Amino acid sequence: MKKRNGAMRFGRLTALALAMIVALGLTACSSDSSATTAAENATEAQEETTAPAVLETETAEGQNEEPGAVEPAYSLIQNVYNWGSNYSRIIIPVSDAASLDYLDADAYSVSVERFDGENNSLGAGERTVQAVYRSDEAGNESLEGNYVTLVMGVGASSTLASPYYNLETGLKAWAVCDYTVENAVTGETWNQLDTVYHPDEEGFDTASFTDEASGITMSYASYEPEGGAEGRPLIVWLHGFGSGGTDIGFVTGGMMVTNFITDEIQDIFGGAYILLPQAETMWMDAGDNTYSTDGSSIYAEPVMALIADFVENNPGIDPNRIYVGGCSNGGYLTMKLVLDNPDYFAAAFPVCEYYLDEWITDEQIAEIADLPLWFVHCQADPSVDPTITSVPTYERLLAAGAENLHFSYYESIVDPEYGNTYNGHNSWVYSLLNLCSTDFDGSPVTVDGNEVTLYEWLNLQSK
Repeated sequence: MKKRNGAMRFGRLTALALAMIVALGLTACSSDSSATTAAENATEAQEETTAPAVLETETAEGQNEEPGAVEPAYSLIQNVYNWGSNYSRIIIPVSDAASLDYLDADAYSVSVERFDGENNSLGAGERTVQAVYRSDEAGNESLEGNYVTLVMGVGASSTLASPYYNLETGLKAWAVCDYTVENAVTGETWNQLDTVYHPDEEGFDTASFTDEASGITMSYASYEPEGGAEGRPLIVWLHGFGSGGTDIGFVTGGMMVTNFITDEIQDIFGGAYILLPQAETMWMDAGDNTYSTDGSSIYAEPVMALIADFVENNPGIDPNRIYVGGCSNGGYLTMKLVLDNPDYFAAAFPVCEYYLDEWITDEQIAEIADLPLWFVHCQADPSVDPTITSVPTYERLLAAGAENLHFSYYESIVDPEYGNTYNGHNSWVYSLLNLCSTDFDGSPVTVDGNEVTLYEWLNLQSK
């Protein structure tokens, strides 16, 4: 079971401030956190009471001891949802896990107070307890466990459930979340954090890469498909602005990138490698912590160097099937990479991308006209105006004769599972969930007469 204690258990006095980024008045791509509109209609969602699928863990000390006094400690489970991460469950040790006193959801109250890195309060309140089950120390359902796990309500607008807060720069930071669990029947209290588990992010490996030419170091997460066969595709996904920094957990937990490693998506590709680089600042960094005003990026060459290094060290990757996509700030770098390297990628899928069309020359349009491209954007995007970015670029590519070109263009973004309406910038919800299947005019995208989704189409592309 993956634990990330360091990110969660630092003292409240630990400074988390990152270098301030001068935004030059641009708010586009300011965050990839799933901020919702006032009109969203679902603030909490029912969690299934089945424990999350996790890796086997070592037996907890005292797991098989006779019932007796237990420490007032608790552990948290962080799950990744369509909008990002929430703390969904809280695990407590008990003296008799078979007792009905511990298995009654109504007996519990759970409160949380959140703080930023400078010990300023971010708010406090009660979390809803929806169910309770007997478990092991990691929250896996177990009839022999000496723990109980409380299932809490989650939702896109549930600030109390979030593990993050946003710095003034717009980048994510870990919130210090102090929980108190009380059982009104037994009179017990649990208020000391032990561990945070991240079951949805288990499949990723994490490392860092330093580009020798620039000296830039980037954290990254990766996934190797099962089987080790050759000829597997590589999907490179570039995060939005809010997930920048040096903690890769902001990337793997910041949005539903975990969907890339589910059986459903992996089966589409017959097993795909996944590479998730992280910018320490933002992909649009012009070199002095300011937004680019001409389409440049200090990360363009380092990311290409990382991709080349990853391909070299993973011979199972088919170099003719390397795909790149990203959202917002990551959509910007997606466009930058294909414009600078028009013959490298087999396909690209920029999402709510912020690469101004005016920065793209006619010569560059001609160079990428034969590259399979699938744009995704929302008409109501308040952060990145599609009429000066993706839409005119799409129209110029059509005029240049592009044939394998698609554009899923939405009026609004509504969560397909929970029903809440997102900020129009969050079109990555549809792309990461593989829900994109329509073209610019609303008609279905087809290949050889068969309707396809974004990832089904991507799987068919090869140089």
